[in-house]
Amino acid sequence: MFLTRAHPRMEGKEKLLEFYKQNRAAMFVSNHNSWHDIPIVGHTIGWRNYKIVAKKELGKVPILGKAIKIGGHIMVDRTNRRSQFRTLKAGIDFLKRNVMLCTFPEGTRSKSGRLGNFKNGAFKMAHKVGAPVIPMSIVGAAKCMPYYWVMPFRAPWNVCKVIVHDPIESKDITEAELATKVRDAIISGLPDEQKPLK
Repeated sequence: MFLTRAHPRMEGKEKLLEFYKQNRAAMFVSNHNSWHDIPIVGHTIGWRNYKIVAKKELGKVPILGKAIKIGGHIMVDRTNRRSQFRTLKAGIDFLKRNVMLCTFPEGTRSKSGRLGNFKNGAFKMAHKVGAPVIPMSIVGAAKCMPYYWVMPFRAPWNVCKVIVHDPIESKDITEAELATKVRDAIISGLPDEQKPLK
């Protein structure tokens, strides 16, 4: 990513470095409207042991699907309740073993570019374990690689940026309150054209 100038600018990296000193697992969540969001998130988290919670359909994507399977990431069949339950159980187990998790709570890429509705799986996992959630706002990724495009057609450097927000503790609040706080944090970092319509 560095050699091809495919890495984004980053704001709030110091928050991650400070959090990593605590040696705790966290759930990373971000908005999603480009294929490029996946390597952007990996670049942001850095050289840490983490697993992505991905939809089963990604297993069919050349190279990416193979990498997800070999890396032992979590794949969920959103049409199968048993698969959803296994995903929840696997995610909770990873967090308990101090392995970071990352997911896009919208469940798929936004075709409009605006933040969509959230599914509750990520917040349920974090809340059950008492792990913090670290929200991230990805800005401008679709300008380099729209949802319908397979490869970036524009270098993300100076176009994309990722904003890391303060970790949000899941203890002493409800799962719904956690989801609301995380969503509000992500929205606060997005430009008007990526914010959800009221």
